[in-house]
Amino acid sequence: MLQEKYAKLDDLAAPNCYVAPPTSEDLSYVVHFRQICKRYNIDFSSADSDEKNFVMKMAEKSFMPKRA
Repeated sequence: MLQEKYAKLDDLAAPNCYVAPPTSEDLSYVVHFRQICKRYNIDFSSADSDEKNFVMKMAEKSFMPKRA
């Protein structure tokens, strides 16, 4: 049974599917996003929609200059 679940996951990760491994830029954005959450003392999983929007906008705004 467990092997069947893994086989389904392998099918999702096939080259013609939409699942792709994260790039180094994706991973650096996640690290940056977590730093922003920590800076503003916001737990994203329990935050309300205003707090979530604020954190996402701050992370996007401050991450873009680092990419250029």
